[in-house]
Amino acid sequence: MIDELRLINFKAARDIKIRMSELTLLAGLNGSGKSTVLQSLGLLRQSTFSGMDALHLQGRLVELGRARDVRHVGAATDQITFEVSAFGDKVEVHANAADDESDVLPIEIVGNGALLGQTVGGLNNFQFIQADRMVPQSLYRQAFGADRVNGWLGCRGEFAVDYLSAHAEDRVPSGRHYPKDALGVSQDLYKLVAPLENLEDQVSGWMQQLSPGVRVKAYQIPSSDSTRLSYQYMGAGPNENASRPVNVGFGLTYSIAILVACLSAKSGSLLLIENPEAHLHPQGQVAMGLLLAACAADGVQVIVETHSDHVLNGIRLAVKNESLLPNKVKLCYFSRDVELGACTIENPAVEQDGQLTNWPRGFFDQWERSLDELLR
Repeated sequence: MIDELRLINFKAARDIKIRMSELTLLAGLNGSGKSTVLQSLGLLRQSTFSGMDALHLQGRLVELGRARDVRHVGAATDQITFEVSAFGDKVEVHANAADDESDVLPIEIVGNGALLGQTVGGLNNFQFIQADRMVPQSLYRQAFGADRVNGWLGCRGEFAVDYLSAHAEDRVPSGRHYPKDALGVSQDLYKLVAPLENLEDQVSGWMQQLSPGVRVKAYQIPSSDSTRLSYQYMGAGPNENASRPVNVGFGLTYSIAILVACLSAKSGSLLLIENPEAHLHPQGQVAMGLLLAACAADGVQVIVETHSDHVLNGIRLAVKNESLLPNKVKLCYFSRDVELGACTIENPAVEQDGQLTNWPRGFFDQWERSLDELLR
């Protein structure tokens, strides 16, 4: 598990340290540096594909442009540094960004280089589900070769339907099972929609907090390289007609990759997620927070970027309900100095009762601020 990430002269980061735990939540205004953190890890992962011989700015995980695009605007030197601390050790990756037009930066590795393989470089222990995810459509692509063997879901979650179809019967660890006592969903409905502990049923179970009565089905189309996804509403009985994703809406399909990633990740994996709340109503956003917490409590390191106070509240509820220990959560609130262009981080902590030690101005406080204005 990554304990700390230090970034020097990389994009919005002049010199910041991000303390991490099993579940790390990145919050803050747009352009404040949250994506910088996720992109740095994606960049390191991307560069390991070539044996970590250089820093590859353009690739399948991130497309960051050229050296001038990633070098901090106020940098005093041309060196960009990534420092990863884990397992009581650390490694530093120093990249030379002197050539403005280069998208492959020479590097020097200092310290225990094996840490990169143990954290971001493993074959089947990494997922990066980005904000621009797969949308409702008639057919979805199948993964091929090493991607299929290693369970890669794709940055857009484009292979999540294929994975679900191939691994529908895989057992989901009990700690990540859908909450059968969730508000607004009857036990009878759960028994009808999601009675088993396999991946297909558990995805459908968690979806009850997004759209009660829905059951998801993914299947491969014979003699083709495509898979199909369908939704069936079963409240009126098991013979209801299945609906195509394009006739159900964005929210369910947009959440598929996150549900599959959280429920299928192996213990010891690193899971990066952007905006899990996208296209979901508040109840669904809270459910996403609960699922992320359940995943983190079960041995997966989760780093999530979010603008949703409901996702935060789902995590706080998990702590209060003792599903996740408070020391396994790190909250990082990013802000950016307009004049200097550098970001800073504040770290309110979650206490055992779900309350926070402090609320920095701008940290999910807009509702209260707007209410104050309305009542003035």
